[in-house]
Amino acid sequence: MSRKNFFNEHPWVLHSLIAIAASLLIVLIAFIVLKKYGRVGQEYKTPYVVGMYVDEINHNDGLNLQYIVIDSIYQKGHRGGYILRQDPDSGSMIKTGRKIYLTVTSHVPENAIVPDLRSLSVRHAISQLENVGLHGGKLVFVDDPHHVVLEQKYKGRTVNEGRRLEKGAMVDLVVGRGSGSTESIVPYLVGMSPTKARSSILSASLNVGVEHYDGINDMSHAIVYKQSPEYTGRSGASFGSGVELWYCDKSVVAMEELERMKQRQIEDSIRALYEPHDDVPIRSDPLGLTGLDEF
Repeated sequence: MSRKNFFNEHPWVLHSLIAIAASLLIVLIAFIVLKKYGRVGQEYKTPYVVGMYVDEINHNDGLNLQYIVIDSIYQKGHRGGYILRQDPDSGSMIKTGRKIYLTVTSHVPENAIVPDLRSLSVRHAISQLENVGLHGGKLVFVDDPHHVVLEQKYKGRTVNEGRRLEKGAMVDLVVGRGSGSTESIVPYLVGMSPTKARSSILSASLNVGVEHYDGINDMSHAIVYKQSPEYTGRSGASFGSGVELWYCDKSVVAMEELERMKQRQIEDSIRALYEPHDDVPIRSDPLGLTGLDEF
């Protein structure tokens, strides 16, 4: 039987072969189109632009990348447009035409309105300052029966509520010692960012002491790896005492070590809870879990 006669007697075979061939052709065309326009298999390393200014970025590198500014922060010493962070990070594999999101310095400082902190606890006052974009500076303790904020100052002068200051400015607080214990538990700070560590120290009615930056180039990657006095879960320090901090780049600290740090914090806090000392105040956070999300 000839091939022609076979297909005449079995037309479904011919139709099936035509359908299979057409399907293969469509798949082949689709693959070629995707490879050409979808850049399948064509990936490149994200260029490093942190530390440059936006107007210095090379747009003629053949990658056709789109740089989009999503946030700006005022920093003294840098004119506007200085790149602080990028997403995705340098070295990440991307395709051409990808959007790179940038955080840069702003051209002019943003302003924040000073809240009324008087009669607030130190912890509450620090929280209020951070909510509006300001930071707590130095705590100055004076004799007063109430352990609350008595006065707020900026650069040595009283600053009233409603005053506009540059975001990030530090507001000093004059605080009463109160009529009870004048000691506070030293918080556990290892693994925290500088901002979180400073806030925790001030909230505990202590002051930030000397800060050491061991080879830190990008403060957004800095974490505390050592503190003095050390955390024990029950040892107290007098109101206003300084807590010294040492920072390192978090990329050099193993995650296993951070887990051990957290476990030690929990164990020491529980031990302090069940082995109280009469001369040491009871902490408001007996399990010591505050700040664990920083790890």
